[in-house]
Amino acid sequence: MTDPDDFFDQFDGAEAVTADDTDSVQSSVEQSEADRVRVEKGTPVQTLTRSQRRSYLAPKYVARCRFCRCKFTDIDVAQYHEGRCKAEPVAQCHYCGEEIQRQKSADKHIESCEAYHSAVQEEAEQEDNSASETENEDSEHFSRRFIDPQPHEFHAYLKWDCGDRENPLRSYFGLRSLQGEHEFEDHGRLRTAVDIDGNEWNVEFGFKDCGIAPRDSPNFQLDEVREYLIYVYPSAYSSWNDAKSEARKRAYFKISPRWPDIETKEGIRSMSNPYDIEGYDVEVEGSNWEFKQYPVVLQQALDSLADRQGFRFNSPTPIYPEDFAPEHIHRSSNIVDAELYVRVKDGETGQVIAYDGSLHRISLLLAGDREGYAKSLRDDRECPGHYHTATIDSRRAAELIGNHELAKEFKHYYMRNPDAVEGTELENPKIGVSFQNSIHDKTLYWDDVDTLTKELDEALLNVLEWSDIPTSPDSQMFVADDYFEVTGSRRWRKILPDRLPRIESKQDDQVFATAGQMNGTDAELIENLLTDGGETSPKELAESIDVHLDTVYRALKRLSPLVDHSYGEVQIGSKYIAQELTGYIDSVSQSIQSGWESALDSLTRAEAHGGEDNPWNRWLNRYGAKIDRSDDADPDDLDVGFQPANLKEARRLLREGAVQWSKVTDEPLRRFAFEFAPAVTTIDGKRYAPERFADALGTPG
Repeated sequence: MTDPDDFFDQFDGAEAVTADDTDSVQSSVEQSEADRVRVEKGTPVQTLTRSQRRSYLAPKYVARCRFCRCKFTDIDVAQYHEGRCKAEPVAQCHYCGEEIQRQKSADKHIESCEAYHSAVQEEAEQEDNSASETENEDSEHFSRRFIDPQPHEFHAYLKWDCGDRENPLRSYFGLRSLQGEHEFEDHGRLRTAVDIDGNEWNVEFGFKDCGIAPRDSPNFQLDEVREYLIYVYPSAYSSWNDAKSEARKRAYFKISPRWPDIETKEGIRSMSNPYDIEGYDVEVEGSNWEFKQYPVVLQQALDSLADRQGFRFNSPTPIYPEDFAPEHIHRSSNIVDAELYVRVKDGETGQVIAYDGSLHRISLLLAGDREGYAKSLRDDRECPGHYHTATIDSRRAAELIGNHELAKEFKHYYMRNPDAVEGTELENPKIGVSFQNSIHDKTLYWDDVDTLTKELDEALLNVLEWSDIPTSPDSQMFVADDYFEVTGSRRWRKILPDRLPRIESKQDDQVFATAGQMNGTDAELIENLLTDGGETSPKELAESIDVHLDTVYRALKRLSPLVDHSYGEVQIGSKYIAQELTGYIDSVSQSIQSGWESALDSLTRAEAHGGEDNPWNRWLNRYGAKIDRSDDADPDDLDVGFQPANLKEARRLLREGAVQWSKVTDEPLRRFAFEFAPAVTTIDGKRYAPERFADALGTPG
């Protein structure tokens, strides 16, 4: 939902105010005096004869500003005026269409805009309705039953502050005591067992040197600081590495001591302890456990190790598992990796991995052209769809699913060696969604683990929905493995209609509308962004295309639907927009180069329907459309100079022209095809000149 606090974001850029114009100084002609008199006397324009509608006088000026209505007899003066007109509105309300002349007026307008508040209310109601469209009527809470995803990889740093105890590091000294009781050189890691949820698990205990300098304190009488390692894995495996190589359920914990003013050894990078914790920092890695279960597993493993104390020493320093209680995890604890997945029957995931499938379109439409770590990866070397990913950053997450904030990677992948698991459940692919800490804007704290679980779950369910894969448990579609079960549970989750076609259509419209309004500076700026890599600032753009910085800022304002400009950096809005602009920019540049050379011809090109300033005239000017008048018996030839990217765009361009003509003449849309014989040539040289264009416009009203 639109954030009502971010008022000015509710306004489109100024170009949207005049989305059917060619630029801020438009061509204009005077209607014949005879026609003007007839219109003023109340004679409808559409009742004039064809010859009367064609009649016009030669212009007395070469251009006119569409904002202040100032007329120009010199084309250089007109060009200078462009972008500097004080009457040019800075925005237009997206909801009621009112033009906003000054930014300070935006907040005031949005507070009183009834259309805005109605839209916000309607959007809220639609979200509530969409969440309950397919509710099971037997559920008293009206929640839906969704497939339960399986937690997969997990990585976090959990911290415990024991500074309120008499001996905050007592468990660290207990681990040091256990180390002294075991002959590691002769026997390797110490091994024991633990019962977790009725199953027996192996626990291994080891240690490693680290760069922490011994503490300068009478209570810390150790010459060497070590980190202690705990490995938990299934009892059926002889080692941690064997369990890891076969992707079994497991957990690993590295326990490191912390105290205020902690220092590292000489030559080792300094260590931070911003909250002056006196206790423990535990790095956690694992797979296939519920996210919240890791601290519980750590506590149980420590309890099993405490039971092994005393086999050599009569009075060992004890380990206190309660020092690592889940409820006492420090607020600075954070998560760096987490994933949920489902396993889907092989051959049923085509809409996920196709070139125009869900994963590719997520990256193409939502990943900024050069922002952070945003990419789409397709690796089909082992088998089709072997490893496909789409990554979006924090800012784009909300564009895909409202209220989401976490950077994510969407995945489709098979086992590393598909042939080795042929004939087993593991031959079927996984679809997963993981948190991407490396491109996330903020720290994801342990206290947000519920939000993490919900976002990953919601994102995964929506990808299934958009790929025509059931979101409820379906044994014909999902395949159970040792950890993932085809079971479901009732919960609240936001399931949206496929947003990707809507996003694509919106970006198509933005490219199509804005490309036709570009001037020379705009085209150079876009071409520079398409060809130049790395971060680009307005200043660098100005130097690159050899214009003043103010000119670049005005161009960025005009190009705001296509270009993101924030914090001194400029980039194309998405990879999809960049891809589409590549097809447009050559024809746009060619049109611009010849545009001012034939300025007077452009000024006299407009039809007299409805006067000198109307949507039909502006459409003709914007796309370089020329009308070759025939006799009254035949339709006029309408040749469009602008070259669209393909035939689909050509058809849309002509239909837009027909709509503008119909608005001005009040004629049925279909009548356009009897007045004109249109023709358009695409950028690759294909000519679109439909003989039955009237059929495409519908039946006369």
